[in-house]
Formats: sequence, structure tokens, C-alpha cells
Amino acid sequence: MPYCSRCGIEVDEAADTCPLCAAPIQKLDGASPPPGKDTYPQRIIDPEDTYRLSKKERRRIGIELLTLAAGLSSVALFLVDLLTDARLGWSPYAVASVLLGWAVSVTPLALYGKPRTALAVIGVTVLAFMVVIDGFDGTTDWSLALGLPIAVASFVATGLTAAAMASRRIKGINLLGIAALGLAGFLVALEALIRLSRGTGMRPYWSLVAALALVPVAVFLFYLHGRVLRGADLRKIFRL
Repeated sequence: MPYCSRCGIEVDEAADTCPLCAAPIQKLDGASPPPGKDTYPQRIIDPEDTYRLSKKERRRIGIELLTLAAGLSSVALFLVDLLTDARLGWSPYAVASVLLGWAVSVTPLALYGKPRTALAVIGVTVLAFMVVIDGFDGTTDWSLALGLPIAVASFVATGLTAAAMASRRIKGINLLGIAALGLAGFLVALEALIRLSRGTGMRPYWSLVAALALVPVAVFLFYLHGRVLRGADLRKIFRL
């Protein structure tokens, strides 16, 4: 019996092409399976495999679908606003929110494999969104004075906390302690920015109370990890 030279399966003697991969069959007397080929291979090559999309192609199609959805929804919002009030009233705010969601969704796909760049682009996009939303009424009251500083403070606190967590020396329950310290620092910065925008000085009050509650928690977690657990598996301790 002849064998396909491409996928190695046994075919009928009268067959001119392989029924699976359509490769031409060489008819030779006393044909034997190709070297290293069994009569029935472990994996049969499916001709439809050539039509499957790669990861890059799937990301590209995802970007196109998200863009189409954002564009259609934005046009629909504008049309509804115009038909009801004969002018643009609330729709710019809704469309700006849709575009923000589009940017946040598309950026990781477009910058796949570059997480730091993607996070930086998303951060800048969020800051620009606040300024645009605040500027629709012709002024930028809260965005420049309060919104942007708070957003930057949150980005910095999150970035520093994530960088500390990513350190090889920080493991186990220490991660919760680092998160508690990061939250305490952000709360102090938040109250200082709010007081500064109101002209009441930068001296914090309630944030210090919160920080004084979070810092001992972090210290306790560090002590618990370093002196009690000593790298023990929490899943075994809590029977998870």
C-alpha cells in the first residue's frame, strides 16, 4: 500500500492524492512507510490549520472590533442627543467616557509585551480624560487643581508599591505589609493635596490617624513572616 510523503498515512492504491492533505501520491512498487513514520502518525496534519489565526492576528482583529464598537456607540450617542434636544448637551461626556474605555482596552493589545509602556500610556490617557471632561464647560477648575495631582499621587503610590512587591526579597505575607504602607502613604498625600487646594495648608490630620493604624499592621505582618512563618506555605497552614 502507498503512503503519503507529507503526513505518512496509508492511502488507497488507486488514490492519486492524499485525502487529508491533498499531497500527490508517488506510486512505487513495494512502497514502505517513510523512515521514522508509523502507519498511523500520532498527529494528523489538518489542512484547516492553515486558516487558524495567530496571536498577533487575533490582537489586530480585537483592536478593529473595539474601534468599530467605540465608533458606532459614539455616533449613536451623538444622534440620540441631537434628536432629543436638537443640540449637543450630555453626549460629549458620554462619548469621552466611551473613548477612555476604548483607549484603556486597546492599549494593552497594541503594546503587547510592553507592560510598562502600556501602563504609562493608560496613565497619560486618564489624566487627559479628566482635563477634557473638566474643560467641556469652558473652565478647568477641579482637574488641574485637584484631579491631576490626586491621580498622579495614586499612580506614584501604586507604582512604588508594585515595584516593591516585584522585588525578589519581598515574598509571602510581606506583600500585604507593603500594600498597607503604600496605602498609608497615599492617604497622607491625598489629604495634603485636598488641604492645599482649599488653601488650608498641607498639615494632615485624618490621614495620619489612618496611617498610624496601617503602619502597625504592616510591622506586624513583617514580624509574622520573618519570625513566625519563616517562609512556610500559607496554604498548608490555613488548610487551603
